Amino acid sequence: MTSHSNYHHDRPATEDSLSRSHFAKALSHSLVLPIESPGLVVGIEGEWGSGKSTLIGFITKNLSEITDENPPIVIDFNPWMVSSTGALVEALIVQIAASIGKDLSVGKQGINVSQKLINYVRLLKPLKYIPGLSWIGEDLPEIARVIANVAEEGVDAGQKAIDDFRRLLPALDLSQKKNEVITALGELNRPIVIVIDDLDRLPAEEIRAMIQAIKAVADFPRITYLLAYDRSIIARALAKDKKSGLSYLEKIVQVAYPIPPLSQRQLKKFASDKMQALLHQLNINLRQYEEERYEKAIVLLTQLVRHPRDVIRIINRLILSLPATHGEVNAADVIVFEALSQRFPALREAIHNHSIDFIGHFFRDNLIDEKDAFDWGYSSTMREDETEQAWLKHLPKNERDQHILEKACSFLFSKQEDEGNSINYEDHLRIADPDRLARLFRMTSIEEIPEAKQIHELLTQPQKLREELLEKSNEDILFLLDWMINYTPSCPAPDVMGCIKKLIEISEELTDQCKLVDEVSRKFADLMNRLLRLKKPEYKECFLSISQEAPLSISENIICLAATQQGKWIIRPESKVDEDRQLISDSALVDQAIQKWSERVRECITQGNLYKEAHLHSILYRFAQFNKDNYEETYKAIDEMCKTEKGLSAFLRYYEKESFLNHAQFKLIEDAEKLRNYILDSSMLKKKYHWLIEWLSKDSHIQSISNNPGHNRGQV
Repeated sequence: MTSHSNYHHDRPATEDSLSRSHFAKALSHSLVLPIESPGLVVGIEGEWGSGKSTLIGFITKNLSEITDENPPIVIDFNPWMVSSTGALVEALIVQIAASIGKDLSVGKQGINVSQKLINYVRLLKPLKYIPGLSWIGEDLPEIARVIANVAEEGVDAGQKAIDDFRRLLPALDLSQKKNEVITALGELNRPIVIVIDDLDRLPAEEIRAMIQAIKAVADFPRITYLLAYDRSIIARALAKDKKSGLSYLEKIVQVAYPIPPLSQRQLKKFASDKMQALLHQLNINLRQYEEERYEKAIVLLTQLVRHPRDVIRIINRLILSLPATHGEVNAADVIVFEALSQRFPALREAIHNHSIDFIGHFFRDNLIDEKDAFDWGYSSTMREDETEQAWLKHLPKNERDQHILEKACSFLFSKQEDEGNSINYEDHLRIADPDRLARLFRMTSIEEIPEAKQIHELLTQPQKLREELLEKSNEDILFLLDWMINYTPSCPAPDVMGCIKKLIEISEELTDQCKLVDEVSRKFADLMNRLLRLKKPEYKECFLSISQEAPLSISENIICLAATQQGKWIIRPESKVDEDRQLISDSALVDQAIQKWSERVRECITQGNLYKEAHLHSILYRFAQFNKDNYEETYKAIDEMCKTEKGLSAFLRYYEKESFLNHAQFKLIEDAEKLRNYILDSSMLKKKYHWLIEWLSKDSHIQSISNNPGHNRGQV
């Protein structure tokens, strides 16, 4: 498989594809506090993946571009980089100190602020030696020495130790140290904006520590904290019940801005742009039947996602699944299926484990015996009422989720198009076809199912058909022709003329070898019919080639279909269809084909090789019907054919004792006595058809045949 570029990262976007830059610019200026202004805590609220980090990035960029005399110092604090809850407060203040100190534009005032902050943070580090003095810095050696002496000798051990301890107490005054920081910040005369993103990703205890630090410890004038978080997650971390947590959060955050919501139009454009970029990246060109469903697929994707991050995750899934299924599964279906799988993984599992509820079939490769194989082939018919929207029982209980999933499942698995027309899933490689769904789940070839690409190769390079069809068993020929019929409509550029020419050539060879049995002949005709249905520019020429060159059994099938759809078969006028649905709409062309086919039958009769044809009885019936229901030529042809052992055997092979009386096959018999004598004269056939000899000997049957020579069979 061709290697493609990396997956799309989940980092904040640098381009404003969601029209949020204006909001970011306006907010960034409001974060810059004037002189003597108290500190401010601002919140950007939104669900995970809604674009908070991207918005924060835009705000930070705007802050960095402010060109005032005293521009803000922007500090990006990442609490994820701190390994423990106890270190969060210290890490926050140290980061502030380091950021101010390394800013060359603030000079000595910046160094002074940094020193004051470092002194302040030293007092915030816990000390374990004296109970109740948890704010004494453990790295102050003098305090530690005095405390150690007190712990070892006791307070009454010496006045000198007590005096030393009292002398150091001013160094432990937290308020004094904080005031020193405030004074230094005033001298600095620069607003400070501290950005803390992904606050909602911290464990609950660290969220509480961070919020408490901002309010109680790091609350300095002219410092703005910009926090990005999911409101409900922070509330649950701050209190046992959500209501209390929200109340507490409101006391900490003075102003909160919900992230600007996206309209469905914006989200659709975002998804569409990402999808188009992905298709270009993967070098995938949608086929016409995929393009027809593509826009609706994007709309469904938009409804299945909650925010832009979901779109990115779906794109990352499609980086694997689209190339792995390209040319094998309809891309529009793959897009919707991956969107469904991303949002509702449990439903994806239900589709895999209970496929019959979604597509009316088990997977072919899960069947293990002949009975299962039979059930697979007919399960859709057997369970049609049960399988129609049987997926409903697998949908989640949430009403909104149910609504969108009903639409997604209808898009993927419904048996009807919007216009009410039935769907042939195989034509467009839809996943409602069990083999295509299995192919999507596997992401690779399935041993017993040929790849669509392999079949498409034969349809585009028909010279390869000969080696694939000749010298094969009838079972193998039927297997391949079946798949070619299935995959013809999905082939992007079939060589229709080349295929039909090659199929005619191969079927003629099989006829000469007496190997073109009825079922194989029908499959050849079905495939040619499919190719003609593509309505390529040369399809009329192909139709004439079939009528003039294909074995009579195949051309009879195609011509009869064309004649019936034009209403030329008087006995079935209701079979006429609208012109745009007719195989051939040119009436004169069908008449020309009928005439040419009839001439070929006569030629075959003269040459004495009509018996080699498959569907012999159908050819004989149609020969009479195509010629104004004139059975005279047909009876003569049958009589000449039955004079030979091979001809008689070929004519009788359609007569079976169990079905004979239930069909009109006896109408091809002109003279019961003559046919009976032909059978009696054949030692090979006499025993096999003894029941027919008896039937032909009854007076009532003889009379029936003589009175009904086949003239009411219908006509063209």
